[in-house]
Amino acid sequence: MHIEDNEKCADPLDHASKIADQHASDKVKEISRLAAPEQVQNPDGSWPVTECVTCGDDLIPARLAHGFIRCVPCKSKLERLKNGLG
Repeated sequence: MHIEDNEKCADPLDHASKIADQHASDKVKEISRLAAPEQVQNPDGSWPVTECVTCGDDLIPARLAHGFIRCVPCKSKLERLKNGLG
């Protein structure tokens, strides 16, 4: 649902409610996208990526089980960079 500026609403509260619903829906989609696994297991149970794509270290089984492709230090560094924390 996308709220158009010229969309007619019964009153300002209806319009505000639609905007709030759209905002919440957009945030849920964003969080779902960020929480999605970066890889999925092959049909034979193996993983396409078993080493960190950044540093090459082996990924621990717990990281693989959640579909991650980076080790904890590399993922932490990447998130700091994305958040402007260097």
